[in-house]
Amino acid sequence: MSHTKTTLKEMEQMLPIIFATPFVQPFMLLGGTGTGKSQWISTVVRKAFAESVGLLADDIGMITLRVSQCDAQELAGVALPAKGADGHLITQYTKSPVVQMIEKNGREHGILFYDEVAQSTNDVQKSLADSFDRSEHSIGGWDLPQGWVVIGAGNRTTDKSGANRLLAHLTDRVTIFEVESDVQGWANWALENNVHPLIIGCALQYAEQGFFADGVPATYEQYCSFRSATYASNHLTAFLDVNGQDAPITGVIAKLIEANIGVGATAMLSQYADERGKVPTGNDIQADPLGAHIPDDDVGYQMLAANNAIASSVDSITADNAFAYIQRLPRADLKVTMSRRLQTIMTTNGWVTSSDVVSQFNAQHAEVL
Repeated sequence: MSHTKTTLKEMEQMLPIIFATPFVQPFMLLGGTGTGKSQWISTVVRKAFAESVGLLADDIGMITLRVSQCDAQELAGVALPAKGADGHLITQYTKSPVVQMIEKNGREHGILFYDEVAQSTNDVQKSLADSFDRSEHSIGGWDLPQGWVVIGAGNRTTDKSGANRLLAHLTDRVTIFEVESDVQGWANWALENNVHPLIIGCALQYAEQGFFADGVPATYEQYCSFRSATYASNHLTAFLDVNGQDAPITGVIAKLIEANIGVGATAMLSQYADERGKVPTGNDIQADPLGAHIPDDDVGYQMLAANNAIASSVDSITADNAFAYIQRLPRADLKVTMSRRLQTIMTTNGWVTSSDVVSQFNAQHAEVL
């Protein structure tokens, strides 16, 4: 079965339209394992929905159910025999546990997110059908609150993840998109979520060489996905924080990262990290913030330089120097993200600045800040 192919970046542009309709049509994302679908829904989609109803993301309820681990009764309720008004035997359901979760959540607006739909059984898919049907908006005969939207995600049958074919009974009721990998889109997300600069830079530098695997390998060895790259980032950050930012990616840390992203991607990362010498140190930046080298055309090295600038900030004067350097970065998104990160540190430490550079930045980006 063929579905409309898109990327998460394109989907983000569709969200204001989706949420502008009076009754939001449920949708489902299908795509490879580890491509960031679930995290994207819990962050980007939640924020977009909040904006559509004039709320903050934290004000939007979020209930995530891995339906592959549920049976139909855990979702729709228990079927019990009962007599109808005409005396004939009918089936009624006890109150849906899903409805009870929403009631307990207590928020007027929220997202009911069914994850791993394609890995669920046929009975579970049948139990979900009415909640994906906007005209029904119910489960087990129990209405869902009008302010809650239903979204699903799952893998494709070609992803070797145990996914089943979706029932026509379900697909006829929900808008389905097939999400293709988007390295730049992931990098934008990673930039905002503290993924290590070496991971981001390497992913972009070696995108064409297959840093991220194109699906699950036939031999099922460890491979690099958006998810596993994030795990590797956590280990790399902890290692470099202890051993110094210039420590080589060899030995134990290489094996640990390899266990996350596989042999090939680890080799690419190690090679990319060996070029860190072109990145100015914190001392270089403090000595000449307006003249210190800016690494050309490489977001990873530029992030490393910005990190060095931030790490060199120990008072309001050095923070001002770091801020001045960061304003020279060529990428606008990187400039804003790293400036906000530095400002958070400045505020936390009570560093008062009178820098014109900081004042101009705050005025220019007042809406974002």
